[in-house]
Amino acid sequence: MKEYEIVVKYCNGCSGAQHPQTSFDEATLEDPDDYIRSKHGRDFDKFTKELLPDGKLLYAYHIGGVAYFYEFTEL
Repeated sequence: MKEYEIVVKYCNGCSGAQHPQTSFDEATLEDPDDYIRSKHGRDFDKFTKELLPDGKLLYAYHIGGVAYFYEFTEL
């Protein structure tokens, strides 16, 4: 298991919000996929997964004017 800092950004353009709502979390996980799956169940397959050059793992999902971003940094 690995320990991660998780930055969550939620953008809702439909409500006219110009800035994302941002929250932070820490978790010990076997696989970050499990964290995303627990939060978004049936929509998990719609997320894109990208390994960034700095080693962070980014999950993103866009539906209409709403977007979710989860950035995992190993501690």
